[in-house]
Parts: sequence; structure tokens; C-alpha cells
Amino acid sequence: MAKKLISHADLTRGTASAKRTFIRRAQKGIYLTKKLSKEEVLQRIASTLQLTPRSLYTGDRKLYLEKWYQTLLIEIDKIHEDLRGKKNLSSIKELKNLTVEQLMEEVSDLKQMIMAYQTKCEEQALVIEKMMKQVVKRHERVEKI
Repeated sequence: MAKKLISHADLTRGTASAKRTFIRRAQKGIYLTKKLSKEEVLQRIASTLQLTPRSLYTGDRKLYLEKWYQTLLIEIDKIHEDLRGKKNLSSIKELKNLTVEQLMEEVSDLKQMIMAYQTKCEEQALVIEKMMKQVVKRHERVEKI
């Protein structure tokens, strides 16, 4: 299989695309509980450029990607600090706990909605059954549709 040559411009385009993705995820708080791994980063960039991660991490590209990865981690830490500042919390751990509490609250809201839907479905099933009994009583049989 022939090696695919990529230019520095292609590499910067791929890294910029991956960076936007990782920054969006960091703003959502995904990297509060887990660290962004270098393998995940390389896999994302490689898939953008349609290469293998191993071929991407050679020569001058390796130096560029190392530096880029470190700056990405610094930016993600800064985003976490900004999130902590917005919520007036003293530590990242409190921010993690806050996001877990929000998720638990969301889950309980969803459970309540599911229970309401189930109740409504049961009510509708009783109405349908009542109507079917009326049809059977009136016509002594039910025709298939």
C-alpha cells in the first residue's frame, strides 16, 4: 500500500477540526472525570485525514503533535477553571459533583415523565378495551381491519 503524503496545511486542518470537537466536549464537562488520552486525539486526527494513527505520529509531525497536544490539555484545563469560576466553586472536584447531581436530577425527571406516559398508555388501553366491548356487544363480533 502506498504511503499517503500529507502537507503541514493538511495536518493543521485536521488538528483544528479535532480541537473544535475536544473543546466542545470539554465545555460540556466530559473531561472532568476522565483525561483526554493521546491515543484518542491521534485517532480523531487520523480519521479526519484518512490515515492510520501510527503513520501520523512520525518525524516532524510527531514534534508538532506533541506540542499541539500539550496546548490542547492546557486549554481544556482553562475551560474547566472557567466553568468552576462561573459556578462559584472552589475546586474541580466540586464541579464534578455538581455535574453528577445535575445528571441525577435529569434522570429523576425522565423517570417521572416515563411514569406519566405509562399511566396515560394504561388509561388509553382501558378506553380501547371498553370501546371494543361495546362494538362486540352491538355487532356480536369484531372484524379485522
